[in-house]
Amino acid sequence: MMLPYIIKVLICSGVLYCYYAIALKNSTLHTWNRVFLLVAPVIALVLPLIQFPFVQQGMMMKMLAVRAYASGPVSASGDSFNVETLLYTLYILVGIFLGGRIVLNWRKLRQLALQGEVKEDSGYRIIRHAAVESPFSFFNQIFLNDRLEEPVLRHELAHVQGYHTIDKLWMEVVCAVCWCNPFFYLMKRELAMVHEFIADKAAASDMQADYAKLLLQTALHTSSLAGVSTFGQSPVKRRITMLLADKTNYIFIKKTFIIPIAIVLLLIMGSQRPTMAVTSPAAMDEVFTFVEHPPAYMGGEEELVKYLSQHIHYPKEAQKAGVKGTVFVQFVVGADGVIHDVKTVGKQHGYGLEEESIRVVKAMPKWEPGSQEGKKVSVMFNLPIRYEVEI
Repeated sequence: MMLPYIIKVLICSGVLYCYYAIALKNSTLHTWNRVFLLVAPVIALVLPLIQFPFVQQGMMMKMLAVRAYASGPVSASGDSFNVETLLYTLYILVGIFLGGRIVLNWRKLRQLALQGEVKEDSGYRIIRHAAVESPFSFFNQIFLNDRLEEPVLRHELAHVQGYHTIDKLWMEVVCAVCWCNPFFYLMKRELAMVHEFIADKAAASDMQADYAKLLLQTALHTSSLAGVSTFGQSPVKRRITMLLADKTNYIFIKKTFIIPIAIVLLLIMGSQRPTMAVTSPAAMDEVFTFVEHPPAYMGGEEELVKYLSQHIHYPKEAQKAGVKGTVFVQFVVGADGVIHDVKTVGKQHGYGLEEESIRVVKAMPKWEPGSQEGKKVSVMFNLPIRYEVEI
């Protein structure tokens, strides 16, 4: 059930990164770019969770409750372990592995700090160690080797004073949790470049040409640890170009163009549109949302409640985890009364609740179809089913 959400996150993050690549990348709007790259993953993760509460005729507002009592026997549907569980496990294991790398790198930095020569200064610490190939910073610690030039120190101090390590760790965590999303990795890389642009501006002061020469002299192809800001790790050509670049034009347009993009994404992600099935002739007909006479279960609501109470089995794994809540099942009642296009919408509870709800609705007998202007038509219907665990 997470697959639709992951796809939506990919779409949102892809659109947001495209906006950055077209409108903001290699611009002098460093502070704006930094904020955008930090907030973009949050937007991409939250937007797919938003659902607009469209009020539709034919939707039963009464919650149909399915209760499981811990003191009595309860039948369970399906096995507790399936392919979905395996995929979830693999996903979590990869995330734990990537998170472990962050912790391991942090420990390496701690050991390096303990072994190096430490000098305390106002608001930061300078740590000298022969193993440091290129100067870098981590929180308020600046790691240097024996070769030190004043602009390099100013550069690393700009990272410290700008709290860039917090930004980097945030993106490391995002990429570890959402490791299958390539756009988050691109955002992480661009944020690291923006940090370098900011630090270069602060270090160069009025000596851009001399500082650019220093960048060329100290450019090293070295590996770096996660979460650190290294003086020689980023592409030097882009840094020099940005250091000598003129102020970006059309600033207002570049900044505000994200507003219509965000609105469009919100409308797309929050809207619930009826779908057309291609598996049966009835599904090819127009699907109505509002009709004069909505469809109804044979025998009325009481029979519907009776059917659900007899056929729904509270998933065993949901009971063990104490998961409860309302599952909104959306389906189409065809002109012939046959149920098709069954799916769940809104918040996903997991633990088999959605799968069980879909199974039971798909197994329903024919309904009394809805009608419009005296003609039987296909109508979209929403059925809320409330799962409750009572002890």
